[in-house]
Amino acid sequence: MKIKTSLVIGVFSAALFMAGCTAAPAQGPPGPQGQPGATGQTGDPGQDADRRRADDQKRLDEEKRAGDQKQADDQRRGDDQRRGDEKVKERQDAGCAAGEHVYTNADGRKTCVKD
Repeated sequence: MKIKTSLVIGVFSAALFMAGCTAAPAQGPPGPQGQPGATGQTGDPGQDADRRRADDQKRLDEEKRAGDQKQADDQRRGDDQRRGDEKVKERQDAGCAAGEHVYTNADGRKTCVKD
């Protein structure tokens, strides 16, 4: 019984010792206030906003030009495709061979002539 009691007291003492070592110490009263630091320079508040706005406008202009160019390219491809389709249709209507195209005479008759 004596050994159990001393073992319990030893474990309890070790637990209290470890808890006391890990606990934060109590804080004392605050110290005196330090001197204020130097004031920083004031910058131009509009410069960054103006630069960002100019960059955004430049990007939008570039995107618009790219979109306009793509639209013009698509339109040109569509026009070329339609012209090509018309030529093929004319050739098929008149029975012209490759390297020939349809020619309409003054009297309205269609004939095949070499390209």
